[in-house]
Amino acid sequence: MAQLPYGGHKPVAKTQAEYQLSIERSKQQNHFKTDAITVFPVGMRLPGEFEESQAVAISWAFEYDNNFNIIGVDTNSEYGLISAQICDAVQPECTIWIRINTPGDSTVIKKFMQNRGKALFNYKFMVAPGDDWWTRDFGPMAFYYGASDNIGFTDMKYYDGRDNDNVFPAQLAQKMGYPNFVTKLNSEGGNLMTDGFGRLFLSTVVKEVNADNTIHLPGWTTTQTYDTLRSVFATPVLYDLQKLVCDGGTGHIDLYIKLIDEQTLLIAQYPSVITAIDKKTIEDNVQLMSTKLSTYGRPFRVIRVEHPTSDNGSHTRLNCTQIDADARNFINGLTVNKTFIFPSYSDGVTGNIAQHNRIMSFLQQNMPGYKIVPIDSRAISPLGGAIHCITMQIPAENPVVFWHPSVDGVQPARARYHIIAKISNKSGINKAVCRYRKNGGAWQQIVLTDSAGYKTGDIVSGGMSATDYIDYYLTALTNNGKTAVKPITAPDGFYTIRTTAVTSSEKISETEYLFGAYPNPANATVTIPFKITGSSVAVISVYDITGKLVFEKEITRLNQGLNEQTIDVSNWSKGMYFYSLSLNGVPVSTRKLVVQ
Repeated sequence: MAQLPYGGHKPVAKTQAEYQLSIERSKQQNHFKTDAITVFPVGMRLPGEFEESQAVAISWAFEYDNNFNIIGVDTNSEYGLISAQICDAVQPECTIWIRINTPGDSTVIKKFMQNRGKALFNYKFMVAPGDDWWTRDFGPMAFYYGASDNIGFTDMKYYDGRDNDNVFPAQLAQKMGYPNFVTKLNSEGGNLMTDGFGRLFLSTVVKEVNADNTIHLPGWTTTQTYDTLRSVFATPVLYDLQKLVCDGGTGHIDLYIKLIDEQTLLIAQYPSVITAIDKKTIEDNVQLMSTKLSTYGRPFRVIRVEHPTSDNGSHTRLNCTQIDADARNFINGLTVNKTFIFPSYSDGVTGNIAQHNRIMSFLQQNMPGYKIVPIDSRAISPLGGAIHCITMQIPAENPVVFWHPSVDGVQPARARYHIIAKISNKSGINKAVCRYRKNGGAWQQIVLTDSAGYKTGDIVSGGMSATDYIDYYLTALTNNGKTAVKPITAPDGFYTIRTTAVTSSEKISETEYLFGAYPNPANATVTIPFKITGSSVAVISVYDITGKLVFEKEITRLNQGLNEQTIDVSNWSKGMYFYSLSLNGVPVSTRKLVVQ
C-alpha cells in the first residue's frame, strides 16, 4: 500500500474541500438532526475539564486505503500506538469509550493491546461509522442540569463533509442513556473551555464562523453568537480571545491555553527568536486575562510554559508558515481525574530529551499530586492537534462541587487562617473537613461548620516564621455516601500556605499595555483597547504612513484595568496607520492599523 500523507488522516482544521461543501449545502440543519431536542433545560452547569470524569471517549485511529477510505483500525503506525497509549493512561482513572467502524475492529484492538502486554480492562466499544479521530472537536460537550445533576449533551454543528463525526454526540448519548440537545451553533469543543462556574473561554473564530453566510443565512451577528453560547452552555461570562493564525488552521484556544483548575491558567510562552505573529497575540491575550477575575473575585493565576523545540534542541520553526506546518505545544493535554496526559516530542531516545525531562518536572511542580503521562505526539502535531484534540471527557454521575477560594501561596503570618467553602451535591453534604499539617508533620483535621450556606473553619498555625509552611485540603462526605476531595488529587496534592515567595510564576506581571485594535482592517469605526495599572492621563495618537498626525485624544477619566477608545475612521483614506499609547507623557507602545 502506498504511504499516505499523515497516515491518511484529515487535519484538525476544516479543509478547503469541506469549506466548499458547506457553501453548496443547505443552510438548514442536516437531515439527521431535524428531530433532535433543541430546547435546552433550565438549571444547567458546564463542568470544568479538571472535575471528576466517569469516562473518556476516543475514536481509535483509522487505517485508510489509497483513496483515503477507512478500511479498519490502525495497529501498525504511530497513530494506532497513540490510541493505545491513551487507553493505557485513561483506564486506571475511568472507562475508555472506543468508537470503531465494525464489530470486528474490537477483536483487532484487543489483540493488539494484549500483544503489547497492556490489555484493555476498563473499556467499552461503540460501533458507529466515523470520518476521523478528532473527538474533542465533534463532541459532545456534556453538562449537568436540574436538582439531581442529570447529564445532558450539547451537540454543535461540525464540519460539512465529516457527517459521521457530526452525529457522534447523538449516538453516544443514546448508548449512555443521556438526552442530546442540538444547537445550530457552529463550533468545535477544542475552542471552548470553562471554569465550571459560568465562565466560558473561546477564540474569535466562533463569532467569525457563525457570521459566515455559508454557515447561516443570514450570518449571525456577534450578539446572536454570544447569546447562543450563553444559552446552550449556561455561561453568562464570555472571554473571547483573539485567535491564533499560525497554529495549524483551527484558531483553537486549546493549543496555547488551559485551565488546570478554576483559577489557574497554563499558557504557552514563545521564545524571543520566534517571529510569528501568534507570539504577540498570545501576549495580548495574557494581558487581557490580567484584567479579568476568577469566580473568587481575584485575578486568575497564570503559569507560563515554554514552547517545544525541534528534535535537535533548537527553535528552527520561527515564522508563521513554519509553525503552522507543525503546531507543537505542551498545552494540548488531557486532564482525567488524577492524571494529566500531555503531548511530548520525545520518545526517550530521540527528540529533545532534556526539554522533555524539564517539562515533566515543571508539570509535576505546578500540578501537584497528578500522575504526569507523556505521549510522543510528533506524528500528529503536523495535523494541527495533539492529545486534547483526540479525546473528550464525560463528567461523573453524582458530582460533588467545591467552591473554595484557596488560602495558599504567599500569605501574611497569622495565628489563624480562615477556610471557607461552598460544597454541593444532589443529596446534600453530611460532613466537611479540612485536613492540614505544618512543615510536613502529621495530618490534623478541623470539622467545617455551617455558616449561611458555607462551610467554614480556622486552621490554627501556632505562629508562622519565614520558613514555615502549612499544607491543607478539603474532604466532604455526601448524604448518599460519596466522599470527595479538593483539590481532586488530595492527599497527594494539596494547597500550601507560605509567608515567603518560592515562585513568581503564578501572577501576570502588572504592566500598562496597548492591545490590538478591532476590527482590523476597519472601515467604519475602530476600537483601541488598553490597560492601565495606576493613576494616569492617557493619550491615544494615530499617524498615517507619512507620519502625519490624524487623530489624538487625551483621556483623563480612566478605569483601573481595561479601557477602550473608539474612533470613527469612515472618512479616512484607505491604507496603513500607526496608533500609539502614552501614559503621563511616557510612550507605552505603537501598533499597526489598516483602514479599507
